[in-house]
Amino acid sequence: MSEHSSLINMDSIRQYTIDYYKNSSFQCAEYPFIDYDSNLHRVGVRQFTWHHCIEMFKSNKTLSIEQNTGMIEYFYTKCSKFRATSDVEIPIERIPFIMDQNNHLQLCKDIYFPMGKTNDSSNLYVHAEVFIWLDEIAPKEIKEWLQILGITERTDLTYLQKTILSNVTTYITQENAIKTIKMLFMLFEKNSISKKEFNQLKQLKLLTTRRTLIPANQCFFSDQYNPRLKFEEYLQVKEDKFLTFDYITNNTHRRENEDLAEWRRFFSLIGVQEELRVIEFQQKITDREAIEYGFSNEYLSQTLSNKNQRIDAYSGLQTITFLQHTKSKRIY
Repeated sequence: MSEHSSLINMDSIRQYTIDYYKNSSFQCAEYPFIDYDSNLHRVGVRQFTWHHCIEMFKSNKTLSIEQNTGMIEYFYTKCSKFRATSDVEIPIERIPFIMDQNNHLQLCKDIYFPMGKTNDSSNLYVHAEVFIWLDEIAPKEIKEWLQILGITERTDLTYLQKTILSNVTTYITQENAIKTIKMLFMLFEKNSISKKEFNQLKQLKLLTTRRTLIPANQCFFSDQYNPRLKFEEYLQVKEDKFLTFDYITNNTHRRENEDLAEWRRFFSLIGVQEELRVIEFQQKITDREAIEYGFSNEYLSQTLSNKNQRIDAYSGLQTITFLQHTKSKRIY
Protein backbone atom coordinates (compact mmCIF):
# COMPACT_ATOMS: atom_id res chain seq x y z
CA MET A 1 0.00 0.00 0.00
CA SER A 2 2.88 2.36 0.69
CA GLU A 3 3.81 2.58 -3.00
CA HIS A 4 0.34 3.95 -3.77
CA SER A 5 0.33 6.54 -0.99
CA SER A 6 1.03 9.31 -3.52
CA LEU A 7 -2.27 8.41 -5.18
CA ILE A 8 -4.54 7.77 -2.19
CA ASN A 9 -4.63 9.52 1.15
CA MET A 10 -4.29 6.91 3.92
CA ASP A 11 -6.77 8.74 6.15
CA SER A 12 -9.34 8.60 3.34
CA ILE A 13 -8.84 4.84 2.98
CA ARG A 14 -9.19 4.34 6.73
CA GLN A 15 -12.43 6.35 6.82
CA TYR A 16 -13.80 4.45 3.81
CA THR A 17 -12.92 1.14 5.55
CA ILE A 18 -14.72 2.23 8.74
CA ASP A 19 -17.81 3.18 6.72
CA TYR A 20 -17.62 -0.04 4.67
CA TYR A 21 -17.65 -2.25 7.80
CA LYS A 22 -19.91 -0.06 9.94
CA ASN A 23 -22.57 -2.76 10.24
CA SER A 24 -20.12 -5.45 11.35
CA SER A 25 -18.05 -6.10 14.48
CA PHE A 26 -14.86 -5.09 12.68
CA GLN A 27 -12.91 -2.25 14.34
CA CYS A 28 -10.27 -0.46 12.33
CA ALA A 29 -6.90 0.20 14.02
CA GLU A 30 -5.60 3.77 14.18
CA TYR A 31 -2.73 2.85 11.82
CA PRO A 32 -4.19 -0.19 10.04
CA PHE A 33 -2.11 -0.53 6.88
CA ILE A 34 0.87 -2.85 6.50
CA ASP A 35 2.66 -4.46 3.57
CA TYR A 36 0.98 -7.57 2.19
CA ASP A 37 1.91 -10.86 3.84
CA SER A 38 0.29 -14.10 2.68
CA ASN A 39 0.62 -15.68 6.13
CA LEU A 40 -1.23 -12.78 7.78
CA HIS A 41 -3.84 -12.88 5.01
CA ARG A 42 -4.47 -16.58 5.74
CA VAL A 43 -5.14 -15.90 9.42
CA GLY A 44 -7.71 -13.19 8.70
CA VAL A 45 -5.98 -9.86 8.02
CA ARG A 46 -8.16 -8.07 5.48
CA GLN A 47 -6.83 -6.77 2.17
CA PHE A 48 -7.71 -3.40 0.62
CA THR A 49 -7.94 -4.32 -3.08
CA TRP A 50 -8.33 -2.31 -6.27
CA HIS A 51 -12.03 -3.25 -6.21
CA HIS A 52 -12.36 -1.51 -2.83
CA CYS A 53 -10.37 1.38 -4.28
CA ILE A 54 -12.82 1.78 -7.20
CA GLU A 55 -15.80 1.80 -4.83
CA MET A 56 -14.03 4.43 -2.73
CA PHE A 57 -13.42 6.56 -5.83
CA LYS A 58 -17.12 6.32 -6.73
CA SER A 59 -18.17 7.55 -3.29
CA ASN A 60 -15.49 10.26 -2.95
CA LYS A 61 -16.94 13.78 -3.21
CA THR A 62 -14.21 15.66 -1.33
CA LEU A 63 -11.27 15.26 -3.72
CA SER A 64 -9.46 18.51 -4.51
CA ILE A 65 -8.44 19.61 -8.00
CA GLU A 66 -4.79 19.12 -7.05
CA GLN A 67 -5.49 15.58 -5.82
CA ASN A 68 -7.33 14.73 -9.03
CA THR A 69 -4.57 16.03 -11.31
CA GLY A 70 -2.10 14.03 -9.20
CA MET A 71 -4.31 10.95 -9.66
CA ILE A 72 -4.37 11.46 -13.44
CA GLU A 73 -0.58 11.76 -13.53
CA TYR A 74 -0.25 8.63 -11.39
CA PHE A 75 -2.43 6.51 -13.66
CA TYR A 76 -0.75 7.91 -16.78
CA THR A 77 2.65 6.91 -15.36
CA LYS A 78 1.44 3.44 -14.38
CA CYS A 79 -0.88 2.60 -17.27
CA SER A 80 0.07 4.50 -20.43
CA LYS A 81 0.92 2.49 -23.53
CA PHE A 82 4.54 3.65 -23.23
CA ARG A 83 5.06 1.35 -20.23
CA ALA A 84 5.78 -2.31 -20.87
CA THR A 85 4.04 -3.37 -17.65
CA SER A 86 1.47 -1.90 -15.27
CA ASP A 87 1.30 -2.02 -11.49
CA VAL A 88 -2.47 -1.56 -11.66
CA GLU A 89 -4.15 -4.95 -11.41
CA ILE A 90 -7.35 -4.15 -13.33
CA PRO A 91 -7.96 -2.38 -16.68
CA ILE A 92 -7.72 1.40 -16.41
CA GLU A 93 -11.04 1.61 -18.33
CA ARG A 94 -12.77 0.28 -15.21
CA ILE A 95 -11.33 2.89 -12.82
CA PRO A 96 -13.20 6.18 -12.28
CA PHE A 97 -10.43 8.76 -11.96
CA ILE A 98 -11.58 11.87 -13.91
CA MET A 99 -13.42 14.56 -11.95
CA ASP A 100 -16.63 15.89 -13.51
CA GLN A 101 -18.36 19.24 -13.12
CA ASN A 102 -20.09 17.95 -9.98
CA ASN A 103 -16.81 16.91 -8.29
CA HIS A 104 -17.52 13.19 -8.79
CA LEU A 105 -15.02 10.77 -10.30
CA GLN A 106 -16.08 9.18 -13.59
CA LEU A 107 -14.96 6.49 -16.02
CA CYS A 108 -13.37 7.78 -19.21
CA LYS A 109 -16.18 6.27 -21.28
CA ASP A 110 -18.81 8.30 -19.41
CA ILE A 111 -17.35 11.81 -19.63
CA TYR A 112 -16.60 14.46 -22.28
CA PHE A 113 -14.16 17.32 -22.68
CA PRO A 114 -16.02 20.64 -22.32
CA MET A 115 -16.43 22.88 -25.39
CA GLY A 116 -16.25 26.36 -23.93
CA LYS A 117 -18.74 27.38 -21.28
CA THR A 118 -21.78 25.15 -21.14
CA ASN A 119 -24.93 24.98 -19.03
CA ASP A 120 -25.61 21.44 -20.20
CA SER A 121 -26.45 19.43 -17.09
CA SER A 122 -27.63 16.32 -18.92
CA ASN A 123 -24.06 15.22 -19.75
CA LEU A 124 -20.88 14.76 -17.74
CA TYR A 125 -17.89 16.97 -18.54
CA VAL A 126 -14.33 17.07 -17.25
CA HIS A 127 -14.18 19.63 -14.42
CA ALA A 128 -13.26 23.06 -15.83
CA GLU A 129 -10.15 23.44 -13.66
CA VAL A 130 -8.96 19.92 -14.42
CA PHE A 131 -9.46 20.64 -18.13
CA ILE A 132 -7.40 23.86 -17.89
CA TRP A 133 -4.62 21.83 -16.26
CA LEU A 134 -4.80 19.24 -19.06
CA ASP A 135 -4.86 21.94 -21.76
CA GLU A 136 -2.29 24.39 -20.45
CA ILE A 137 -0.05 22.78 -17.80
CA ALA A 138 0.13 19.00 -18.13
CA PRO A 139 2.31 17.35 -20.81
CA LYS A 140 0.25 17.02 -24.01
CA GLU A 141 0.81 13.25 -23.91
CA ILE A 142 -1.54 12.96 -20.92
CA LYS A 143 -4.48 14.51 -22.79
CA GLU A 144 -3.68 12.37 -25.83
CA TRP A 145 -3.70 9.29 -23.59
CA LEU A 146 -7.13 10.27 -22.20
CA GLN A 147 -8.42 10.66 -25.76
CA ILE A 148 -7.20 7.12 -26.52
CA LEU A 149 -9.18 5.97 -23.46
CA GLY A 150 -12.33 7.52 -24.95
CA ILE A 151 -12.68 11.11 -23.70
CA THR A 152 -13.76 13.34 -26.59
CA GLU A 153 -15.55 16.63 -27.11
CA ARG A 154 -19.31 16.28 -27.03
CA THR A 155 -20.84 16.49 -30.52
CA ASP A 156 -24.00 14.77 -31.74
CA LEU A 157 -21.88 12.16 -33.51
CA THR A 158 -19.58 11.42 -30.56
CA TYR A 159 -22.67 11.30 -28.31
CA LEU A 160 -24.20 8.69 -30.61
CA GLN A 161 -21.02 6.62 -30.65
CA LYS A 162 -20.09 6.96 -27.00
CA THR A 163 -23.35 7.19 -25.09
CA ILE A 164 -26.30 5.98 -27.19
CA LEU A 165 -24.72 2.96 -28.89
CA SER A 166 -23.04 1.74 -25.72
CA ASN A 167 -26.47 1.70 -24.02
CA VAL A 168 -28.57 1.11 -27.13
CA THR A 169 -31.16 -1.24 -25.58
CA THR A 170 -31.79 0.93 -22.50
CA TYR A 171 -31.02 4.51 -23.57
CA ILE A 172 -34.47 5.59 -24.81
CA THR A 173 -37.09 6.75 -22.29
CA GLN A 174 -40.50 8.37 -22.66
CA GLU A 175 -38.80 11.70 -21.95
CA ASN A 176 -35.96 11.56 -24.49
CA ALA A 177 -37.56 9.46 -27.26
CA ILE A 178 -38.58 12.31 -29.58
CA LYS A 179 -35.53 14.56 -29.23
CA THR A 180 -33.09 11.65 -29.60
CA ILE A 181 -34.62 10.55 -32.90
CA LYS A 182 -34.59 14.17 -34.16
CA MET A 183 -30.85 14.36 -33.40
CA LEU A 184 -30.23 11.04 -35.18
CA PHE A 185 -32.28 12.13 -38.18
CA MET A 186 -30.12 15.26 -38.52
CA LEU A 187 -26.99 13.07 -38.47
CA PHE A 188 -28.63 10.85 -41.12
CA GLU A 189 -29.22 13.91 -43.32
CA LYS A 190 -25.49 14.72 -43.08
CA ASN A 191 -24.56 11.11 -43.98
CA SER A 192 -22.72 10.90 -40.66
CA ILE A 193 -24.05 7.50 -39.53
CA SER A 194 -22.24 4.42 -40.80
CA LYS A 195 -23.87 1.17 -41.94
CA LYS A 196 -22.52 -0.58 -38.84
CA GLU A 197 -24.05 2.10 -36.58
CA PHE A 198 -27.42 1.81 -38.34
CA ASN A 199 -27.36 -1.94 -37.67
CA GLN A 200 -26.64 -1.29 -34.00
CA LEU A 201 -29.52 1.21 -33.86
CA LYS A 202 -32.00 -1.53 -34.77
CA GLN A 203 -32.06 -2.33 -31.04
CA LEU A 204 -32.92 1.29 -30.14
CA LYS A 205 -36.44 1.58 -28.74
CA LEU A 206 -39.11 3.63 -30.53
CA LEU A 207 -42.52 4.87 -29.45
CA THR A 208 -45.60 3.11 -30.78
CA THR A 209 -49.00 4.71 -31.33
CA ARG A 210 -49.92 3.49 -27.84
CA ARG A 211 -46.80 5.15 -26.35
CA THR A 212 -45.08 1.81 -25.73
CA LEU A 213 -41.32 1.55 -26.24
CA ILE A 214 -40.21 -1.41 -28.38
CA PRO A 215 -37.03 -2.12 -30.41
CA ALA A 216 -36.96 -0.46 -33.84
CA ASN A 217 -36.65 -3.78 -35.67
CA GLN A 218 -39.97 -4.89 -34.15
CA CYS A 219 -41.84 -1.76 -35.32
CA PHE A 220 -44.04 -1.27 -38.38
CA PHE A 221 -44.92 2.04 -40.02
CA SER A 222 -48.30 3.40 -39.02
CA ASP A 223 -50.56 4.40 -41.92
CA GLN A 224 -49.67 8.11 -41.61
CA TYR A 225 -46.18 7.34 -42.92
CA ASN A 226 -47.74 6.07 -46.19
CA PRO A 227 -45.98 2.69 -46.22
CA ARG A 228 -46.28 0.29 -49.15
CA LEU A 229 -48.65 -1.90 -47.15
CA LYS A 230 -50.97 -0.32 -44.61
CA PHE A 231 -51.59 -2.74 -41.76
CA GLU A 232 -52.54 -0.36 -38.97
CA GLU A 233 -56.21 -0.01 -39.91
CA TYR A 234 -56.69 -3.77 -39.58
CA LEU A 235 -54.32 -4.64 -36.76
CA GLN A 236 -54.11 -1.62 -34.45
CA VAL A 237 -56.32 -3.32 -31.85
CA LYS A 238 -54.42 -6.62 -32.00
CA GLU A 239 -50.83 -5.38 -32.34
CA ASP A 240 -48.94 -2.64 -30.49
CA LYS A 241 -46.15 -2.35 -33.04
CA PHE A 242 -47.05 0.71 -35.10
CA LEU A 243 -44.65 3.67 -35.08
CA THR A 244 -46.10 6.86 -33.64
CA PHE A 245 -46.37 9.85 -36.01
CA ASP A 246 -45.38 12.12 -33.11
CA TYR A 247 -41.81 11.98 -34.42
CA ILE A 248 -43.11 14.17 -37.24
CA THR A 249 -45.93 16.21 -35.68
CA ASN A 250 -44.00 16.97 -32.46
CA ASN A 251 -40.96 18.11 -34.38
CA THR A 252 -40.97 21.85 -33.69
CA HIS A 253 -37.86 22.33 -35.82
CA ARG A 254 -39.25 20.57 -38.88
CA ARG A 255 -38.49 22.38 -42.10
CA GLU A 256 -41.24 22.95 -44.67
CA ASN A 257 -39.38 21.00 -47.36
CA GLU A 258 -38.57 18.08 -45.07
CA ASP A 259 -39.60 14.99 -47.04
CA LEU A 260 -41.72 12.33 -45.35
CA ALA A 261 -40.04 9.80 -47.64
CA GLU A 262 -36.68 10.70 -46.05
CA TRP A 263 -38.11 9.97 -42.60
CA ARG A 264 -39.33 6.60 -43.90
CA ARG A 265 -35.89 5.87 -45.34
CA PHE A 266 -34.25 6.81 -42.03
CA PHE A 267 -36.59 4.63 -39.98
CA SER A 268 -36.18 1.77 -42.49
CA LEU A 269 -32.40 1.90 -41.99
CA ILE A 270 -32.86 1.32 -38.26
CA GLY A 271 -35.20 -1.60 -38.86
CA VAL A 272 -38.79 -0.29 -39.02
CA GLN A 273 -40.78 -2.54 -41.39
CA GLU A 274 -43.47 -1.83 -43.99
CA GLU A 275 -44.00 -5.20 -45.69
CA LEU A 276 -44.79 -8.79 -44.84
CA ARG A 277 -41.75 -11.04 -44.56
CA VAL A 278 -40.89 -14.65 -43.91
CA ILE A 279 -39.82 -15.31 -40.33
CA GLU A 280 -37.65 -18.38 -39.81
CA PHE A 281 -36.81 -19.73 -36.36
CA GLN A 282 -33.27 -21.04 -36.85
CA GLN A 283 -32.85 -21.69 -33.16
CA LYS A 284 -34.65 -24.48 -31.37
CA ILE A 285 -37.96 -23.54 -29.73
CA THR A 286 -40.15 -25.68 -27.50
CA ASP A 287 -43.65 -26.73 -28.50
CA ARG A 288 -45.01 -24.29 -25.92
CA GLU A 289 -42.97 -21.42 -27.41
CA ALA A 290 -44.10 -22.40 -30.91
CA ILE A 291 -47.75 -22.15 -29.86
CA GLU A 292 -47.05 -18.75 -28.27
CA TYR A 293 -45.61 -17.57 -31.61
CA GLY A 294 -48.88 -18.62 -33.25
CA PHE A 295 -48.12 -22.08 -34.62
CA SER A 296 -51.19 -24.30 -34.33
CA ASN A 297 -51.25 -27.62 -32.51
CA GLU A 298 -52.66 -29.16 -35.69
CA TYR A 299 -49.62 -28.07 -37.70
CA LEU A 300 -47.11 -29.10 -35.06
CA SER A 301 -48.64 -32.58 -34.81
CA GLN A 302 -48.17 -33.01 -38.60
CA THR A 303 -44.40 -32.68 -38.18
CA LEU A 304 -44.23 -35.96 -36.26
CA SER A 305 -42.44 -38.67 -38.23
CA ASN A 306 -43.42 -41.34 -35.73
CA LYS A 307 -46.84 -41.00 -34.12
CA ASN A 308 -45.58 -42.88 -31.06
CA GLN A 309 -42.72 -40.43 -30.54
CA ARG A 310 -43.30 -37.09 -28.85
CA ILE A 311 -41.47 -34.04 -30.22
CA ASP A 312 -41.13 -31.20 -27.74
CA ALA A 313 -38.70 -28.91 -29.64
CA TYR A 314 -38.44 -27.64 -33.21
CA SER A 315 -35.96 -25.76 -35.41
CA GLY A 316 -36.34 -24.27 -38.88
CA LEU A 317 -40.02 -23.41 -38.43
CA GLN A 318 -41.27 -20.65 -40.75
CA THR A 319 -44.15 -18.21 -40.66
CA ILE A 320 -45.15 -14.87 -42.20
CA THR A 321 -45.59 -11.61 -40.35
CA PHE A 322 -49.08 -11.28 -38.80
CA LEU A 323 -50.20 -14.67 -40.19
CA GLN A 324 -51.64 -15.51 -36.78
CA HIS A 325 -54.31 -12.85 -37.39
CA THR A 326 -55.60 -14.38 -40.61
CA LYS A 327 -59.00 -16.00 -40.69
CA SER A 328 -57.85 -19.63 -40.48
CA LYS A 329 -55.35 -18.77 -37.73
CA ARG A 330 -53.07 -21.53 -39.00
CA ILE A 331 -49.32 -21.05 -39.39
CA TYR A 332 -47.29 -23.07 -41.88
